[in-house]
Amino acid sequence: MKPKKHLSAEQNLLRFMFLQFTTMAAPMGEFATWLLTGTAAILGAILVNVEAVSKVLSLFNLRYGLIFLVISMVFGAIARQLGIALNASLQLDEHINNALNSAEGESIINSIIEPIIIKSEFPSPFLPPFRWIIKRSQERGGQDPLAGEKWWIKLLCIQAYMFWTQGLTGAIGLIMLGAGITA
Repeated sequence: MKPKKHLSAEQNLLRFMFLQFTTMAAPMGEFATWLLTGTAAILGAILVNVEAVSKVLSLFNLRYGLIFLVISMVFGAIARQLGIALNASLQLDEHINNALNSAEGESIINSIIEPIIIKSEFPSPFLPPFRWIIKRSQERGGQDPLAGEKWWIKLLCIQAYMFWTQGLTGAIGLIMLGAGITA
């Protein structure tokens, strides 16, 4: 990570720390994928053998165990998608920064006469709600040069909540199935 020229030393240090925290998104996403795979395998095995399984499990535990496993998969899919989005956003930011810090990029930036046109035109091709999100990001970025990095940390926290909920609901589902064994 190269320091940004327009940030102070303190802001560059904060940016560096924020970016280091976001590296946790990839391992959480990978683990969420493995949990999804395991949960899908368990669900598949139960559903293929539902007649045999229903003979050894109480109907209540079977029903709610399956419901919790499905809920676990939903939270896992969200956690995985957030990880993908966060990693793609970080790669895009690095690519843009490298391009803008090149000789050609600096030449383009120095030749901009009316930055307000770029601010109003950039969000225009995006459909709602993305247009609104981009406009809001521009406003926040004008007030706080680390707004983007702080947004990534918020996404990382949401991913962690989804990941933890995935594990918790999956565990509850398995406990329900295990506790419902009658034979």
